[in-house]
Amino acid sequence: MAFVCPDCGMAEQVVKLDHYYLALPDGSALKSSFEPPATRTASYGVPLLVAAVGAFFLVDGATVLGLLLLLTAGVVGMVVSRGVDEARKARAYWERQMFCRHCAIRFVPEDPAG
Repeated sequence: MAFVCPDCGMAEQVVKLDHYYLALPDGSALKSSFEPPATRTASYGVPLLVAAVGAFFLVDGATVLGLLLLLTAGVVGMVVSRGVDEARKARAYWERQMFCRHCAIRFVPEDPAG
């Protein structure tokens, strides 16, 4: 299926952005402007450590401190998870983008079924 540029209406100059990026030579000045968003991996080590310390304080009798640490671990875990999810969404959006070599614009083609 050929995609048409929304600006110039040409289909023969439209390529997938990730293919265009990979075709650029390594020394190209354009390479940095088309690079994909950074990926992020989930690192749950710190929230798990805080949760373990909170559980220890909870069992030891320092209920308020233990609950506070468990709550902190939950919030930090959610923040880490949200950051990973946002990075995945940004990468998926980048992979859907098309590039018109004539107009030098990026665009996401509209879904023909929608």
